[in-house]
Amino acid sequence: MKKSPALFLIIFPMIFSAGKVFPKSPVILGNERFVADYASRLKGKKLGLVINHTSVLPSGISLLQALEEKGFIPAAIFAPEHGLSGQAAAGIHQSDGRMKDIPLYSLYGQRKKPAPEQISRINALVYDIQDIGARFYTYISTMKYVIEAGAEAGIPVYILDRPNPVGGNIIEGPLLRKEHESFIGSVPIPVRYGLTCGELALMMKGEGWVSQNVDLHVIPMKNWKRSEFWEDTGLEWIPPSPNIPTPETAIIYPGTGLLEAVGVNAGIGTILPFLQFGAPWIEPQKIITSLSEGEEFGLRLSPTKFYPIPRKSKTMHPLYEYQVCPGVHIEILHKEKLHSFRFTLFLIEALKVLYPGRISPDVDRLNLIFGTKFLVNYLQGKISRGQAMLEMEEEERLFRRKRAPYLLY
Repeated sequence: MKKSPALFLIIFPMIFSAGKVFPKSPVILGNERFVADYASRLKGKKLGLVINHTSVLPSGISLLQALEEKGFIPAAIFAPEHGLSGQAAAGIHQSDGRMKDIPLYSLYGQRKKPAPEQISRINALVYDIQDIGARFYTYISTMKYVIEAGAEAGIPVYILDRPNPVGGNIIEGPLLRKEHESFIGSVPIPVRYGLTCGELALMMKGEGWVSQNVDLHVIPMKNWKRSEFWEDTGLEWIPPSPNIPTPETAIIYPGTGLLEAVGVNAGIGTILPFLQFGAPWIEPQKIITSLSEGEEFGLRLSPTKFYPIPRKSKTMHPLYEYQVCPGVHIEILHKEKLHSFRFTLFLIEALKVLYPGRISPDVDRLNLIFGTKFLVNYLQGKISRGQAMLEMEEEERLFRRKRAPYLLY
């Protein structure tokens, strides 16, 4: 059926030049290019697919289906946190199983890395999962472990590249310290690192964070620019996990993802995770005024009230469950201005000043998420915010220089 001009305008972002309007060329994903141009080179090979519900071509066909139509029968499927469907709650371990008679192995259960016996009959590993550009989102740790497993087994690893939904230009946060490495922070990068998964994979290899002997193949996108956010790509948003329902959530998450570790509910247990925050003891207007209405960060802040309840899993209990939480709703007006990590540092400072007896950090958790002791030391009065910011800014400059050789776009 012929598409109407109106539908065409919705699907494709526009480029304006000399008074004329041209449709932007749509972003071509790495998985599209892999199926069209690379898969034939692996004919007869047994593939292990590292996928979930986001592993979909823009046509709406899953990577699994697209490869099956090319004659491939994958030897194994590996799924990250939240499972193959993406619906499991955060932190819930998944079990192994089968998918269309294909062995399905969880990389968020007893093992977080493909076991030697699981890949002993596999000829190549193929990774195609949508990330959100935050260091403490676990999919990039899964990618690292998959690369390590490929290196140890002596088989090639293919990373099918995808956009960083929060853009490729903004870098925020201190570098992860070795002593705070974990599954929510496995490489020494800032919290908001501005790389695609393919670029990060190249950096992991180039910097020696994984074996430099790994046979790594990154299948790049076409038509994606570093300045683009998700809405600029023309691609449909598929929530990577239950608490990242929108592209706006992905943008704010690198910042407000810190709040639960200081005793503030970040909208968990509501329909607006990370885009609102609150606690029974918060006075919303005081916070809004102390943050100058959010204008400096391209935000509009407004008072709200919410009631956290368990969602997806009764085993996961949000902070202040079943309590009325006065708080603040966050509306993103100018995403290119929003340094979400810095916004949250200013917010935590305001909370410390306004409610000094209420902010009691979960030290171990906060160090793991933040990646250094900077924030805990500040909250405990050991250093000033100025000292912490100066160190962080220097590390951001260092990382920007270090990542340069690995940029593909």
